[in-house]
Amino acid sequence: MLWLLILSPGMLIAQQQSSAQPDAQTNLAPTPPMGWANWNHYFCDYDDGTIRSQADAMVRTGMKDLGYEYLIIQECIAPSRDSSGVIVPDGKRFPHGVKPLVDYIHARGLKAGIYTDIGAHTCFDHPQYEGSFDHEDQDAATFASWEIDFIEVDYCNLPKGHTGKELYGRMAAAIRKTGRPMLLYICSWGNERPWEWAQGTAQLWRTDADVSWEKNHVQWTRVVQNFESNARHAVFSAPNSWNDPDMLEVGVPGLSPVEGRSHFSMWAISAAPLWAGADLTTMDAETLATYTNPEVIAVDQDSLGAGAVKAREDAEGLQVWDKQLGSVAGGNHAVLLLNLTPAPATVSVHWSDLALLPGATVRDLWARKDLGSFKDGYSANIPSHGSILLKISGETNWSKGAIYEAEWPGNLRSGVVELLECGECSASFGVAIGGNGNGEEASGALAFPQVNTPRAGRYTLQLFFLRNGREDKNVTVQINDTEPVPLKILTFVWSSVEVPVDLKAGNNVVTVRYAGKNGFDLDRIKIIPQ
Repeated sequence: MLWLLILSPGMLIAQQQSSAQPDAQTNLAPTPPMGWANWNHYFCDYDDGTIRSQADAMVRTGMKDLGYEYLIIQECIAPSRDSSGVIVPDGKRFPHGVKPLVDYIHARGLKAGIYTDIGAHTCFDHPQYEGSFDHEDQDAATFASWEIDFIEVDYCNLPKGHTGKELYGRMAAAIRKTGRPMLLYICSWGNERPWEWAQGTAQLWRTDADVSWEKNHVQWTRVVQNFESNARHAVFSAPNSWNDPDMLEVGVPGLSPVEGRSHFSMWAISAAPLWAGADLTTMDAETLATYTNPEVIAVDQDSLGAGAVKAREDAEGLQVWDKQLGSVAGGNHAVLLLNLTPAPATVSVHWSDLALLPGATVRDLWARKDLGSFKDGYSANIPSHGSILLKISGETNWSKGAIYEAEWPGNLRSGVVELLECGECSASFGVAIGGNGNGEEASGALAFPQVNTPRAGRYTLQLFFLRNGREDKNVTVQINDTEPVPLKILTFVWSSVEVPVDLKAGNNVVTVRYAGKNGFDLDRIKIIPQ
């Protein structure tokens, strides 16, 4: 995918256009990537042997079998380049070179990640190490020759006159040229808002600053801050499109075991990449148990890829977070009851918070225990900084309908479809379909590919839109492969329109098309049974 930056009156817009992309770069991260990275525990105090021992531990502890597969070598890699401009790895840190280390990782059924920067040098400054500015093609080719699987690109030393978006785009193009499948991780610390434009350029991006600036130490407040900051962009979470609140600090000094489990739960319900930041060779049993609970990992790896949404906060710090599992309005939810206060407290979730009918069932995922069915909701007393992660299964209250956001990255775009930032939209964003802002005719289509319904029948499809402008707009709606239904949106109308549609049980595709001089600004659609 190619994203073009366009300016429109009063808003920033990113336009997505289809482009041919090698199969090697397609669907590399259908679920959030998992693995281990050296920075949090070691900073630059690591070498070839350190990485090898972590790879062995990942296999020995059973983490590999649960989905942890990437070993990311971060920082302090290449202090120089040769006369041809090729990076030269640190000979003391990598006495055999990087390729034999990658081979060792691959031989254990794991994948290898490497680190660079958009600047001429990386973040570590005494001594300096080579970044990739103006060497993107060369470095990507080198990484491919080492058979690297994952490239992290940091944001330090941004060259004057350039943007991160431009330079990350350069690296993405360079990766495609190699023909090797390599994930790209944009580590811009949330700068330039990559969640708005990076889909198709990278598979994951950082949403905030480092969770810790201390070697092998973290503060609880930073964990909470990164979790809450990351959640503000939950609508942009989807397969191959992951918000990253930074590495896991479970097992790192500064967190109690209770806080460590809450930390892991926060990341899991956020559909965050799971990068273990502790020394895997010296973990205690409690740390290992936190990293390896399969039911909690399954929440993170759920195929829908939904992010975390705050469903309730009865008092400050007593929070309920919700993540739909499997499908929108399918009746299955991961729910995090979180106590951020300094004292034990009761936290409650009501089935109405989740749009469920009475009688939902509850499973405690950390205890791996079914708790039974409850009429209206569930409450638990939770220690300070503690949490309970639940799976709630019930019947959706379809009278409230099922909502699908237009800006969700899993939707399929063709022609001219632009991302709109709008404060009045339900999740602060929508899309403009068709039109190009220059008074010329342009067409576009947005397909919602995962409209899942429990039974076949007649439904009401409601389109929520805004800024209809100075002209009537002829929009069409198509359900699966049926004949498109025309809709006329009248001049200056700013609201919604309803149309009856027939949906099949299971998955449906709803496509909205428009052609005109000015875009049709769509916020979301809603499905309600008749």
